[in-house]
Amino acid sequence: MVRTRHGRTTTAIVAATVLLCVPSGAASAGPGGDRPIDCRTWPGPNPDTVKNVRPVYSLTNGKWGNEVDVTLWRGDAGPRGEWHYWATLTGRTRPGDAVWLNVWPPGGGPWHRCGPFPVSRDGQAVSSPMAVWRDFTLVRACGRHDDFSTCGRDKGAMVE
Repeated sequence: MVRTRHGRTTTAIVAATVLLCVPSGAASAGPGGDRPIDCRTWPGPNPDTVKNVRPVYSLTNGKWGNEVDVTLWRGDAGPRGEWHYWATLTGRTRPGDAVWLNVWPPGGGPWHRCGPFPVSRDGQAVSSPMAVWRDFTLVRACGRHDDFSTCGRDKGAMVE
């Protein structure tokens, strides 16, 4: 249990997993204070290979109104049907907007950032590659629209 400064308690979720991806580049912070991670070899979401796809959560920040939506998705993929997570940005997007996926490695942080993946034309939907649940203990979807960035809530990768 962890006690917050407001006197509330929360349960820490820790998954016994092995980190297979190694952060690349320097330790400089990116959007949201996270470190870049080389995710270029991660698979992209593909309806032919990902089954049981469902949104984990969607968010539209109040400043964005009903313009864009950042969604964290989960689907089964791979030879053992492992859960995969990815982030999408949809809606009235514009060049300069972007989406990325933050992942929290087993054993502690900081957050590592897969992306950003930029929008190149008005109305374009963009997504991150898929992170495999066994490689990370937490995931979250993040996006930028009109020079304002936000991330969704943390999602325990092994928790329904």
